[in-house]
Amino acid sequence: MEELPEHHRFLVQAPVPPADVDGLAVVTVGTAIFGLVSVVFAFAYDWLAARDHTSWMQISVAGFVLGLIGLVYCWRRRQRRHIGNQ
Repeated sequence: MEELPEHHRFLVQAPVPPADVDGLAVVTVGTAIFGLVSVVFAFAYDWLAARDHTSWMQISVAGFVLGLIGLVYCWRRRQRRHIGNQ
């Protein structure tokens, strides 16, 4: 028989397994979105410059680069978890 979850006044923790343990899917989608936005902003750079919004381009490129770093981190974390489970 399974143990019931521990009750804390009004708060009950549901025994739900995580959907994405290593975060690779979330980081991949976010990086792809930032990459796509960076390409769109590169084509529209004259429009951005005319409206003094060139920082949008910098922010999107920074998000893409940080996403690539996050992908490497999550991929290595996944590899370490699979090696540890064998």
